[in-house]
Amino acid sequence: MSLMAKSFLTIIKKVCLLIIFFNVIYLISSYIYYAGEGFGVEIFNKQQELIESLNIDFDSNDPNAEISTTNIDYQNQIELLLQDVANNANNEYWLTNTDLTNTEIEINPNHFLNETDSIEAWKNKNEIFYDPRLTMSLYINYLKNKFIENNDSDMADLEVPFDWIDWIDFSLFNIDLAKPVKDRKSCHWIKQFSEIPTNAENHVFQCIDNQELSPNAIKILGFDRHEQLPGFIQTDHAEQRATNRIRVSQGKSYILTHMPNPYKLIFLNKEGGTYEVQISQERNRITKSGLMNEYILNNYPEANQNKLTNYLKQSLLSPKLNLDPTKEFTSLKQRIKPLHVFESNNIDQIDPFNMYRSLHSDDINTNKSLPLPPDAFRYSDSLIDQQITLYKRLEGQRKLSANEQGFLESLELSKYYDTFTEPTYFKQSTLILGKDPKNRGDDRGYHYDWRFFNGGLNYQVKGWTSKELNTRTTIILDRLLRNWFRFTQEKGIVSWIMHGPLLSWYWNANMFPFDNDLDVQMPIKELVRLGELYNQTLVVEDLNEGYGKFLIDVGTYVHNRDISRHANHIDARFIDVDTGIYIDITGLSNSDAPVPAEFYNSGLFDIKKDFNEEIYNDRRKHFYKVDQLSPLRYTMLGGVPVHIPNKLSERLKFEYPKGLTRPEFANWFFVPKLGLWLRQDQLTKVLDENDYRIVVGENKEIKFDNEKIINLVIDMTDEEIYKLLKTDQAILSEYYLTRGYTEFHKKENEFIFKRIHDEEKKTTEVLDNDELITNPELAKQYMQFINSNVNYGKPLRKPLFLYEKIEQPKYHDDNELFSPYDEVFRQVSKEPKPN
Repeated sequence: MSLMAKSFLTIIKKVCLLIIFFNVIYLISSYIYYAGEGFGVEIFNKQQELIESLNIDFDSNDPNAEISTTNIDYQNQIELLLQDVANNANNEYWLTNTDLTNTEIEINPNHFLNETDSIEAWKNKNEIFYDPRLTMSLYINYLKNKFIENNDSDMADLEVPFDWIDWIDFSLFNIDLAKPVKDRKSCHWIKQFSEIPTNAENHVFQCIDNQELSPNAIKILGFDRHEQLPGFIQTDHAEQRATNRIRVSQGKSYILTHMPNPYKLIFLNKEGGTYEVQISQERNRITKSGLMNEYILNNYPEANQNKLTNYLKQSLLSPKLNLDPTKEFTSLKQRIKPLHVFESNNIDQIDPFNMYRSLHSDDINTNKSLPLPPDAFRYSDSLIDQQITLYKRLEGQRKLSANEQGFLESLELSKYYDTFTEPTYFKQSTLILGKDPKNRGDDRGYHYDWRFFNGGLNYQVKGWTSKELNTRTTIILDRLLRNWFRFTQEKGIVSWIMHGPLLSWYWNANMFPFDNDLDVQMPIKELVRLGELYNQTLVVEDLNEGYGKFLIDVGTYVHNRDISRHANHIDARFIDVDTGIYIDITGLSNSDAPVPAEFYNSGLFDIKKDFNEEIYNDRRKHFYKVDQLSPLRYTMLGGVPVHIPNKLSERLKFEYPKGLTRPEFANWFFVPKLGLWLRQDQLTKVLDENDYRIVVGENKEIKFDNEKIINLVIDMTDEEIYKLLKTDQAILSEYYLTRGYTEFHKKENEFIFKRIHDEEKKTTEVLDNDELITNPELAKQYMQFINSNVNYGKPLRKPLFLYEKIEQPKYHDDNELFSPYDEVFRQVSKEPKPN
């Protein structure tokens, strides 16, 4: 070899060594930087902090590990992708930042005072102003100062003014409200776009034209003049199907004019405890109640000294005021201690099953599984009579609160009506099918409360893509689940996930991306307690996490426990008042309902062994023995601590025969190495089409063989996983957000389940792991694993208001069109399950 060639090789070697050296320096620096920022060791991203807090290790020897390590190069490339997400340069991965931002709003306080003749004041305008940051700031400031005045002694007895107009967005009416009353949309408009005969009277669909109202009727509704109301007034639910827009307008018109106020207002606190007050039953909006006046008096000492009226007359009040509900909430927490269950003198009544005390224990050896005694499921006419007698006696001694009066009426009406005569309580936003091309997938409107319906989850809206709508749905469901369980666990109320959410938990401890049902169950005694103490309570999420508002609505006829003949199968709902989406809540109790034969035929019940055993049911033919439910297990779904039933596999196989073993549903596939359900079209981008395409029939139609895709997905290589993450930002972001939770769940499942593989038949049977009962040491390890890992972390999804009103418009891509596949992906047909 020539000297020149040798010199050239030497230079090449030195250059390579320098490149390696600088790469090592870069990696070490990155490690130090991210570790210093609280990021992880195994991957340079924030989620490793979650993984470390979960006290788990990735198991690269597991064939279902999150990423196999057979190809170190692709493994490293994947880690670098995750590092990119953590760095979030140029806010490219903005959806992964779930912090609450943009919390401040600038307003002119003069426009919200209740004593002003200014035409700019909202009190004197026809249009409606709404921003939850204003509402929350004024209410929290008001509560803080009232609590201080009362020395914290009677927090729960304080009554606050309220009007739905300050808590829900009615701005869709503003275009009409700017028009003369005669030119506004009337009941005729409702009729045009509903399944209502053209000659039908308005009262048939519960509608009154604005111009038909007398001045006195306007006052009774809480308004000053006709001009402040839309052209039509919805007085109650209309049974006739209607288009999406009509249903939204009907619900909002009803709430604006006829819906009663909630009984109670509760602010959740992620640090523990709650702030709660009673709500006045008279409509009194911010611009009339003087809440802004109170804010000025509390925050401007000079206004207090000079008297507010003189202060305002001299125009001393600045036209600019910055309000921030997170700062107000922090100030409240610094000055006023929240209510805690453990401080109650009657904690055994408030926490009858010891749930609150066990979940709030810091002792790693505290067993957080929850035994439920049979008495929790027992309810009888004699108990109903006892409660009626008690409340009647109380009524003779003092005026009942709105909550107490409502509960007494529920007891009495349940005695008056039986299961054959009781009216249907919950009403849906039934939508017209087949006539509205924007109603993607023919959404029937069954999953929305008609009053709070704010549009179908997948309804095509200008300025929104299908992906953006899907993200919105995920946020709504995440916040519903998070705030229901935070509320119940803070109040010692027992509930657990069931049906679809339980099956989704089995797979990856996250919610299915193709299902928008949320179902929880509770013992009848807890359901009755929920109704007695918290019916018609508006629950506000921790204001440092978002502005979500949720109405607890317990049906009137929950005391009737037979199988419902009039669609009262659902006992209560936890309703997101911004969207109408809800959690279905059903109670389980003893009843005279006969157990259907399929429960015995399937082996769930034994007709001989269970002859004398109590069996409990909801009002829609779901039957259980107490040992199938109790003790409840403690776990997480979507990062939210929840309870699940004791016996899992037999119940899930009964409701979903293929649900535990088939990793495909309606063209969605479970990817073990990612712990995610992905759509067929997402996966086929990285798979060789020759491996899954088949030619069918004389016309040689090309179809996809799902069985082949299943096998390809199970055996995906590191290279395919890398390509999947590299080419699809949504998948990469989802993997980044959920990786820690799915890894936790994989370890958890090793305790809970055992899998029996039949190589000859190529089948797998999933069974509950009975060794958790027979092996005390294993049971102890499981308990400590759960206690060390299950807790509330940061929200997995963004706050809804932040996403809808600020970030989605900011990052919306007009070039991203609706995908034909996405149009139906949420409207999938569910596997048949027992009625």
